[in-house]
Parts: sequence; C-alpha cells; structure tokens
Amino acid sequence: MLYLSADCIIPIEGEPCFGSVLVVENDGTIDGIYAKSELTGSNSENIHYNGILCPGFVNTHCHLELSWAKGLFSEGEGLDYFIWQLGKLRKTVSETSIIDSIEKIANEMEQSGIVATADIANGNHTLDYKSKSQHYFHTFVEVFGSDPNTAYSIFNYAVDLKSQFQERVFRGSVSIVPHATYSLSDALFNLVANAAKGKLLCIHHQENKDENLFFRDGSGPIAARRKAFNPDLPIYPGTGKRPMESLTEYFGPNQKMLLVHNTVSEKQDIDFVQNYFDNVFWCLCPNANLFIEKHLPEIDLFRQNNCKITIGTDSLAANHQLSILEEIKTIQVHFPQIPLAELLTWSTLNGAELLGLQQKLGSFVKGKRPGVVLIENADLNTLQLKPETTSRLIIPSHT
Repeated sequence: MLYLSADCIIPIEGEPCFGSVLVVENDGTIDGIYAKSELTGSNSENIHYNGILCPGFVNTHCHLELSWAKGLFSEGEGLDYFIWQLGKLRKTVSETSIIDSIEKIANEMEQSGIVATADIANGNHTLDYKSKSQHYFHTFVEVFGSDPNTAYSIFNYAVDLKSQFQERVFRGSVSIVPHATYSLSDALFNLVANAAKGKLLCIHHQENKDENLFFRDGSGPIAARRKAFNPDLPIYPGTGKRPMESLTEYFGPNQKMLLVHNTVSEKQDIDFVQNYFDNVFWCLCPNANLFIEKHLPEIDLFRQNNCKITIGTDSLAANHQLSILEEIKTIQVHFPQIPLAELLTWSTLNGAELLGLQQKLGSFVKGKRPGVVLIENADLNTLQLKPETTSRLIIPSHT
C-alpha cells in the first residue's frame, strides 16, 4: 500500500479533503481516502506532498499528429487564415520531424498528468507511437470533403485507416468521425452516420460565427472557401437553421456525440442540442480559441444548462502546450467564479465518461485505477491556480 497525503485531495466524487491520506495499492488501485487518525499504527510510511492531489486528466480533443507545428503559426488571425497556414506549412515538414515530434510531445503530455486522450487522426503518423504506448487513446479518424463524387473514396480510406489502428493499438478504441458541421457532402455524412451507430462521434462545432452564416443562407467565408476548393459544385443555399439542427437528418437522438469548441454557441444552440441528443458532451479548448479567434465560449451558459463539459488541448498548431492544467488556468482567469473542483470534474470524470472509462478512471473511488496527479504551487487557501502552478503524474493509470 502507498499512503499519500497532501495539503488538499480532490477526489472528484466528493468534496475536497484537507488533512487526509489517499491510500493506493501498489498496482495503482484506489483503496480510499482516510483521516490521518484512522491510519494510526499503519506499518507503511506516509508520503507527504505539498500541493493538491487529483485523478489523472482526460484530454478530450487533441491533434497529436500536428505536434510538429509548435511555434510556427501566427496567433489571432482567425480560422480562415489558420487553415491557409496549415495547408501551406504542412507541405514543408518531413516525415522524420512529424514522427519525432509526436513522441516528444506525447511524453510531455503524459508527464503533465493526462492519462487518456481522444485524438484526431487524418493519417497514420501517430500509429507507431500509439502501438507502443501504455496511454489510452481513442482515435477519431476524421473525414471531410464537400464534393459528393469523392465521398466513397474518402470514406474507404478512413475505413482502412481505422483498421490499421484497431489492429495495432490495443489500449484504445477507434471511430470514423466528421470533421465539422459544414465540411462534408450529404453523401459523406450519410456514410459516416451509417457506420456510427453505437460509436462515439466528435465534430468541430461553432468555432466562429462563419458557421452560423453558412447554414443560415449559404453566405460568408466558409461558403467562399468551399467554392474555392470545389468550383464546380452548386452554390450551397443554406438550411435556415442552426448548425446542429441542420444535421438531424443524419444523426438520431441516441447518437453519442462530442461537440468541440462551441466558441460562439448561444442558448438556442444549447437548448436544441440538449433536448435532441440523449448523450452529448461539450468540449472546451480555451487556449486554442484565444490563439485562433481571440474569443472564448460563454462557459457559464453551459453550466447553467447542465451541460456535460469536457476539456481538450487541441493541437500545437493552435496552442503553446498540450496541458489540461494550462486550459484550466485560462478558464480560471476569465471565469474565476468556477470552483477548481468543478473544473477538475470536467477534466477527469466527465472525460472518462465520454470515453466509457468512468468505471476505471476519473475519480478517487475504491477499485478504480485513475492515476494520481500532483498540482504544485497553487493557492491552497482559495484553491485558485497561479501562473507558476504545475502538474505532474506521480502514479500512472491502468485501463
């Protein structure tokens, strides 16, 4: 047994504990949290940490394959310019650089306390790393394409890619997902939807206001970009509806769904999604939102409407690090009224539930093996993070 005490222990399922001891079996299984007086006479030495102990983090949106892009992208130029930069810069990077950066950044991500990751893949660059890693990955094989004539070839490539991950990555799962609400033809959406039943899907949602314009009447920068990439396609007329309302012809209420970014989502969007879908999660990536659009979601709206919120890091094309702690810091700066325990719930148990791992990860409950993270240099009186606050994994998880 390991006896770990700290200034504060945040179990997630339960109130923060002060002056307590987290008891963990040698294989990482949680035994429980006890008052120090309950452990009098124990033969095992108590290890004390200055800081906060919490379960391992779950990163619900990541593009690990873009780890080569750190420091190369301009900030605050908007999504359109970001996409242009991505198309230009990815042609300049070597295969060796891509593979090396994935391994380096993934290791840093795991050392910071992330124990499971939902990761986007457009190719097989992350396959070798994931096949060797003890980290749990759910790989979202992403598809996009507005030309219906390419739908089958795009989807068949995704099916082959999914098979590669399934055959070689044993600690994880895989699903084929749409890139964004606006970036697939009807034919491609139908192929994805038909294969999605019983599977977890994610989709980039309302990253900026252009998306709302596109669905309202087919106007705006997304329509212009679609025309530039596919000049022979007929003009998209719009649906007169909001983005997710426009996709109900493809996805039924029982489709498990992760909506990513939600930067400009309003109450009408939240109301529709919450009422239509039985099992939906809302992923926030605040540092990427600021990096690209200089804009954050109205996070209190999601809280007021009882949304299941999760946290993602996005990619190093749109972030300075892949750290859940840094995402929490950003939220606390802009929304200081949100308690740390609530933010950690989004970052642990909600993410575990998204991935179907809530029986193993996400909280300090007896029998789980969620990993243990030490958060150091926080304000222990207010439970607020500071710029110098850090996190590190001190006990690995087991899934």
